[in-house]
Amino acid sequence: MVAKAVKIFREREEDARGFVEQYGHARLPMATKFNDKMMVAIGNSIYGQTREGDYTFLDAIHDHALHLFGEPMLEAEEKKPFNDRHPALQWMHTYVEHHNKLRSEGNIDPRASQIGAGAAWYRFAYDLYTIQDNAKLEAILKKRLLNPDSFQGARHELWVAALSVGAGFELQFEDETDNSKTHPEFIGTDKNTNDRIAVEAKSRRRNGAYGFASGKDTLLGSIVDVRQLILDAYKKKAEFPFYIFIDVNLPAAKTEIYNGWLAEIEQTMADLEKEGYTSPSPANAVFFVNDPSHYLRDEQIGNQEDSLWIKPFRAAQSTTAHPELDVLDRFMKSWRQRAVPPKDFPNFH
Repeated sequence: MVAKAVKIFREREEDARGFVEQYGHARLPMATKFNDKMMVAIGNSIYGQTREGDYTFLDAIHDHALHLFGEPMLEAEEKKPFNDRHPALQWMHTYVEHHNKLRSEGNIDPRASQIGAGAAWYRFAYDLYTIQDNAKLEAILKKRLLNPDSFQGARHELWVAALSVGAGFELQFEDETDNSKTHPEFIGTDKNTNDRIAVEAKSRRRNGAYGFASGKDTLLGSIVDVRQLILDAYKKKAEFPFYIFIDVNLPAAKTEIYNGWLAEIEQTMADLEKEGYTSPSPANAVFFVNDPSHYLRDEQIGNQEDSLWIKPFRAAQSTTAHPELDVLDRFMKSWRQRAVPPKDFPNFH
């Protein structure tokens, strides 16, 4: 019996290590069956299965994301014209209608269900779940997520926070009401070494994206135009190694256009270096990221031009010395791991 128990524990440890290697350092999803219903632990709360039949991890994070909005807001949004609804709920409704249509047609091709709105909704739901399960979703961030006017910036901040959790950091959100000094979005503490880093998130507003009626156009020929976002991020005071994530918020694009965007970003960073902004750099690294899925809505995705992308720049010299652990590589690995949420709960022995 002892030998059998040891074998089971070893198998569980191996499965857990495999899950971490595939999906990062966030806490493993916890669920169990009770009276033929799945009970899911998220943070300090237990959520029960809300529908009949199989209940997957994707079902759980979908329901948890709806819980953020609450029934009164969901009912109020349903009564609005579609384009006036909260951006995340537009994604959700579009995907659910598409999914139900496929099911009524008997279409079980997994490729057919892959549309932009579905990717945008489930990535949002996955990030919400990760922060709720691994850190405290601050009231002010929740309020910004629920407000369509502030949703874009808050959505990006949520993504960066979830990415940081996946990279192995415990988070401490900074006091947004403290106007006595400029500070980054949050502090991350390495789970193993207790080394700390500071993280800042900035997102580019563009006309027509996330419901905004102003800002730069999102035409494929538009420029990236992120210089001011970088300079604003550089102003944040950080006593620890400092990492900046800038959401460029651009649509899907073919290779030649994408290469033009990268060239512009590289030129912007080179200009800032020539002008002395990086001698030394306030940031240890700047990451430019993009997820074009929210532009596509009911269009099919899975092609090269609508892929996620990330472009990092590591400072040659920085105000705060680079830490011994390679934070840049860890963020890059977490970015790859979190591109697609797990479909099912871990099936540990």
